[in-house]
Amino acid sequence: MMQTDTFRRINGNTLKVIACITMLLDHIMAGIIVPIARDGLIPDDISFDTVKTIYNILRGVGRTAFPIFCFLLVEGFIHTKNRLRYALSLLIFGFISEPFFDLTFYCKEDPYNLNFIEVLLENRSTWNDHCNVYFTLFIGLMVLWGIHSSFALVKKLSANVIFAYLLSAMAIFLDAFLGQKLECDYHWFGVVLIVIFYVFRLFEPVNILAGYLFLANFGTEYLAFPAFILMYLYNKKRGRRLGKLKYAFYAFYPVHILLIHVVRSLLFG
Repeated sequence: MMQTDTFRRINGNTLKVIACITMLLDHIMAGIIVPIARDGLIPDDISFDTVKTIYNILRGVGRTAFPIFCFLLVEGFIHTKNRLRYALSLLIFGFISEPFFDLTFYCKEDPYNLNFIEVLLENRSTWNDHCNVYFTLFIGLMVLWGIHSSFALVKKLSANVIFAYLLSAMAIFLDAFLGQKLECDYHWFGVVLIVIFYVFRLFEPVNILAGYLFLANFGTEYLAFPAFILMYLYNKKRGRRLGKLKYAFYAFYPVHILLIHVVRSLLFG
């Protein structure tokens, strides 16, 4: 019988690159194609059906990114030597990314103005309406930390394990509620997806299957199926050590979102 490990050649760095590329394609759709279609700026020689086809393709490809980021978050939580630094990195880049996130995806007034400061000020009423995906990942990480700490505490006190389950359930509920309340990307179900990957991590590929069956219930997220195939092909290796270069992956999010606004403004402003 052929060993399944023969096919597992994808390391963590490769998964990150795939997630970044598919996210970029999705954001090009959301940050350029959607606004210009909404505002009637599509050239006359391009039919509505063509635009719709491009939208569907990029939207479908883009569904791959988020579950991969959630999957890698669990891997990072398990293997990192400094969970506090990991959490702070997510939180800091969340705050850095937020104005660009609002600028590119939610500013309806003067969205083609290259001066993004002016655009943000004109749309200040939308600042508190949404939170970018870094906050979703940060909240998810806090849940994992809460679950881990609950079981560690119960073990230390030699208490009944039922208390660990109760504390964990409370952490999941409160953080999922927070993700929904803050209007984070992927709302409450993004947080729960992270929990599913973590809780079932020792029962592979149940973790992957359970994650997909859960996520597929929300909108077009069933199109994320390729992401789960890629997770199954993960070889449980991080890949080449990147050192400080790892922050390039963190920076990719705010930088590419800002560049989408710049391109949109240059082309249609």
